[in-house]
Amino acid sequence: MIDADEKAMRATVVADAAHSSAMSNLQTGTEYRADAAAYVDGLIDVDELGRRTRRRYGVPEEDGQ
Repeated sequence: MIDADEKAMRATVVADAAHSSAMSNLQTGTEYRADAAAYVDGLIDVDELGRRTRRRYGVPEEDGQ
């Protein structure tokens, strides 16, 4: 699991990303929000968050993954 400082940092990063999307008139889907919550809670790492997001939108995996 992650400590409180790491969780707070992750929550800030996710909130900043959501704000950036909103400023661009974009909305996040419920699946992404669930994955982001799992990331904040330390259930998945940033690499898994990226994999899930790419898979959801049909974006190929990066080389070496």
